[in-house]
Amino acid sequence: MGTAALMTGVTLRGAARPVGPQARARRADHKGMDLLARLTCALRADDDALADHRDRIALILSVVSAVVLLPFAIDHLLAGRHALAALVFMVQATLAVDAWALRRGRPAPVPLWLVMGVFMLVICAVIQRLGLVGTFWAYPAAFISYFVLSRKLALLLSVAMTVAATLLTWQVLGAAVGARFGATLALTLVMINVVLNVAGDLQRALLQQTLTDPLTGAYNRRHLAQQLALLTRPGSDVYVMNVLLAIDVDHFKLINDRHGHAAGDAVLVDLVAALSARKRQSDMLFRTGGEEFVLLLPRTSALDARQVAEALRARIADTALLPGHPITVSIGVGVQQPQHNADAWLDAADRALYQAKHNGRNRVETAA
Repeated sequence: MGTAALMTGVTLRGAARPVGPQARARRADHKGMDLLARLTCALRADDDALADHRDRIALILSVVSAVVLLPFAIDHLLAGRHALAALVFMVQATLAVDAWALRRGRPAPVPLWLVMGVFMLVICAVIQRLGLVGTFWAYPAAFISYFVLSRKLALLLSVAMTVAATLLTWQVLGAAVGARFGATLALTLVMINVVLNVAGDLQRALLQQTLTDPLTGAYNRRHLAQQLALLTRPGSDVYVMNVLLAIDVDHFKLINDRHGHAAGDAVLVDLVAALSARKRQSDMLFRTGGEEFVLLLPRTSALDARQVAEALRARIADTALLPGHPITVSIGVGVQQPQHNADAWLDAADRALYQAKHNGRNRVETAA
């Protein structure tokens, strides 16, 4: 019986299932697609982790590059390569002018994409004229482009330079050198993109940690302060209605005392999930204390905010967040007023919440 089962490809319970050619092919295809997906993710060019720091980096690189290029410009001039010397001097002058403007907080007079484009053309000219010594400059040029240009533009220029420089190297130095030069430069571009994407992922993870509550995943009080500062800053459109809902779990201490802190934490997590399921994409939920939350409703009228608050209160009351123990919330509605700063606006919502607590809990009150 066992021998017949094995011969016909049928397995008994607990026996290893033989893998046929088709199954192995499917697994190989799956692994190949997974590897391709990972490679595509690693090489994505829409993630720009350096965007906020680009001007400072461009200033430093412009000064350093202008100084480093000077001896080579002089060498070309003394060797009688006047066209190359003129191109290098032009790049130096442009870098110096841009550095001067960036140092004073002004935009670069000459677009940096144009500077990098000319620099890469100079590198191709040096490869055609001098051969091997020109190839060394392609690597720093590709590297620098990603720090002074947007990711997509840097990728476009660096790939164009790689193709052109590889063809010239192949023509001047032969197929063996040209192939190795093109392969190593392409590998450099891949590694630059991978490193920048890893840096972007780490940057987002760090930002997520600084802005969110680790237990519930809601935004934290620090992020609430940032958002309120933006909405109440001088010159903001105070005639656009924004509303804060101050939300507090009723008798939360009793939950912890009867069921333990682990159960209390689970209630808070489920509460955030229930609130998040009903809020709009533009709304923002913050955890401001132990069982206290604030929901920011941008561009919302007082009447609509009251209706949203009532719907949220009813949803929480009807949801079994803790079996055998009804959970309710009290909500205070604070409408932004022209005279409100961040503290006054938040205080208005808190006063309305206190009124809801005072009037019996599991209710909604609006700040006068």
